[in-house]
Amino acid sequence: MIDLYIIISKYLFILYIAVFVFCGFMINLTRQNMAGFNIAAGLSNQRICIVLFHITASVILISASAEFEMQPVILYCAVGFLLIIGGNTLTAKLYPDGSHLLYNCVFFLMDIGLMMLYRLNTDLANKQLIWNTIGIVMLLIMPKVLAVMPRLDKFRKIYIISALALLAATLIFGFASGGSKNWIDIGPIGFQPSEIIKVFFVFYLASAFADRPNLRELIVPTVLSGMVVLILVAGQNDLGSALIFYMTFLVVLFISTSNYFYLLGGLAFISVAASAAYKIFSHIRIRVEAWQNPWIDVHNKGYQIAQSLFAICTWGVTGIGFTRGYATSIPVVERDFIFAAICEEFGVIFAVGLILIFMLILLEGARGAIENNNRFLSLVCAGFTALIAFQSFLIIGGVIKFIPLTGVTLPFVSYGGTSIVISYIIIAVMQWIIMRNAEYATDKAEEDIHERVRHPQTRKQAKSTRQKTAVNAVKAEKGQTRNTAEKKTAKQVNSAVERPARRGKTPPDVSGRPESYNRKRRHY
Repeated sequence: MIDLYIIISKYLFILYIAVFVFCGFMINLTRQNMAGFNIAAGLSNQRICIVLFHITASVILISASAEFEMQPVILYCAVGFLLIIGGNTLTAKLYPDGSHLLYNCVFFLMDIGLMMLYRLNTDLANKQLIWNTIGIVMLLIMPKVLAVMPRLDKFRKIYIISALALLAATLIFGFASGGSKNWIDIGPIGFQPSEIIKVFFVFYLASAFADRPNLRELIVPTVLSGMVVLILVAGQNDLGSALIFYMTFLVVLFISTSNYFYLLGGLAFISVAASAAYKIFSHIRIRVEAWQNPWIDVHNKGYQIAQSLFAICTWGVTGIGFTRGYATSIPVVERDFIFAAICEEFGVIFAVGLILIFMLILLEGARGAIENNNRFLSLVCAGFTALIAFQSFLIIGGVIKFIPLTGVTLPFVSYGGTSIVISYIIIAVMQWIIMRNAEYATDKAEEDIHERVRHPQTRKQAKSTRQKTAVNAVKAEKGQTRNTAEKKTAKQVNSAVERPARRGKTPPDVSGRPESYNRKRRHY
């Protein structure tokens, strides 16, 4: 019976994510006046898809567990369900002007990660449940905190000093994990400072580039940003984070300056730097060699990527079925390679839907950046959007062998305490900016209504009136105003000239000048 249910669930999972993605893109098109779609109904359908996905996956997990293990599975699924329902309800109540499409995307990704993690490693899944709870709390309180804080663009020095201090602390007190020295232990809790630095880094870039800097003003932010990237590469062997930071810097720089020379120059520089890093750092050469041909050393250097490709390609578009795969054979599958496990058990179609959910997050972030009237906040929203986009691209591209593997987590899906909490904080900041956009639009609309009530003239009429008043004032100052008789005489003369001309005849000479002069004048 359970086998039949798992077979049916493969198609149900595809249906859930297909409806979710369809509603998401239709909502975006409707906001751009490119389609007619009930946004409220679309958001409601998305929430229904999330709940149905959770229930379907929970039934499989409970049915696949042994009798003595059933109680913890039920408790886990129940807590996850409460997080989804409670998070959606509270965000809708506290922040009605926020992007509920963005909330839905985050909660769906979170649920996919929770279900997949419990199937792979129950201990890590239980920890992930705690981290998600903390993250949702941050998601709920951060917009309220940001609303009462002073101007955030005034703390430029604090941002960069905090970032460099955390990097220095990692070099001194940190320890290596997975080949990268990017962890610090404080008692029983370990965290990644590079994840916290993401927030400081984006705020620093936005504050530094908010005033459209010239070439001289770009030197200091560029040097300091380069120091951050260099420490991550040379000091911590954290190639993935370094690439994310650099590309985020490049995006914010380009948006701020609109200078294609800076963009192309930055891309050329990263190409040269990558070639140099390949020759200098051995761990980078190993990853590139494994990416180029993992089959040469399939049992050593290429084992991880080879197992990932086996998992993705073996079971086709619908997958083998939830809980039926062999994803545990992939090293570090809970963190770096969870996307491969999703492809194996849920299928390639479901995995493509997962990528489209990240694209929806990208579109919502871009909308928040474009619609904001504050340049600093617009750059913050753009920077965080670029950060999430590049991080998702790096890990998914590495898993499918599109680019060399960099070893970063998939936001909201992979296991990772610091990464999960910081991802929620980033979404909270983006939501706060989007809500400021909505408040500004509402205030602007109210001002326009009040203006029309006080002054019934339309804007066009008012503008025309102001222009005429200004012209008359200038003429009066120069003594160029005419009396009524003069205006009437001028009008009669102009009519005498224009009427024959419209009929194709030669107008009479009203200027007293020779005919040849008039012909020449008409020629011009």
